Amino acid sequence: MVKLPPLSLYIHIPWCVQKCPYCDFNSHALKGEVPHDDYVQHLLCDLDNDVAYAQGREVKTIFIGGGTPSLLSGPAMQTLLDGVRARLPLAADAEITMEANPGTVEADRFVDYQRAGVNRISIGVQSFSRRQAETTWAYSWPARSETRGQSWRAGWGCVALTSI
Repeated sequence: MVKLPPLSLYIHIPWCVQKCPYCDFNSHALKGEVPHDDYVQHLLCDLDNDVAYAQGREVKTIFIGGGTPSLLSGPAMQTLLDGVRARLPLAADAEITMEANPGTVEADRFVDYQRAGVNRISIGVQSFSRRQAETTWAYSWPARSETRGQSWRAGWGCVALTSI
């Protein structure tokens, strides 16, 4: 019997604090509160509709991008990843990456994401220029630095910093 290749799963969280001027992704400035529970249930319903296509294939990587996935609460992330695990076989060493933007997370939320199963965080620093960071994006220079520090204190084994 032929072994089917593993899968990678992308999960999109479309909300941002503000729409960045360079961004071409399906993302939207948040108006009000993130609809955590409703959105997660819709994502899992979508997965239910397509899960038959993944039968017999193991999920090796999950990438949670956006938008700003770090706007999603820790409990919502737990529900989401528990739902994925209930529907699809994950590799024992599956890499689960989540994007985060400075100023949208704090140490406790990092811990919640780890408990949910996220094992790699990608922090969207975007610029190492203080002036550009403070005039172009919705977060301040101290928030950028603090997010990086909080990720280290939370014990992340794998942290990526992205810039443009």
